[in-house]
Amino acid sequence: MLTTSAPIPSSADAGTRLRRAGLRVTTARLVVLEVLAENPHVTVAELLPLVRERLSMASTRGVHDVLTTGVTAGLVHRFDHVGVAQRYELSGFDHRHLLCRQCGRLEAIPGAPTESAEEAVSGLCSRCDPAE
Repeated sequence: MLTTSAPIPSSADAGTRLRRAGLRVTTARLVVLEVLAENPHVTVAELLPLVRERLSMASTRGVHDVLTTGVTAGLVHRFDHVGVAQRYELSGFDHRHLLCRQCGRLEAIPGAPTESAEEAVSGLCSRCDPAE
């Protein structure tokens, strides 16, 4: 779940982002970007059922293809951390991330911009920290 107050793009915004990246605007791409905007830091396994709520015939391969194309075009950011499933969010949000050393959850750190979204701070997430 996103812990910053970033605007959620509409389908028009997703279409604009796709066109600016030189990509065709397809239903699958629109739906994946919209769902990703509403649910950052998700794995494909978490993303797929949410996409299928809007596009019932979406396949795992199709979602992977949209994400791969989005990463290549700079629209989607992929997080690769050893021992943790790949996670995705829309590019363009300027914030640092915390990678929970207990459960592997990736969450945004509010008010902590960074020059590189690749670098995640290790610690306990809001679910695992007993002080929260």
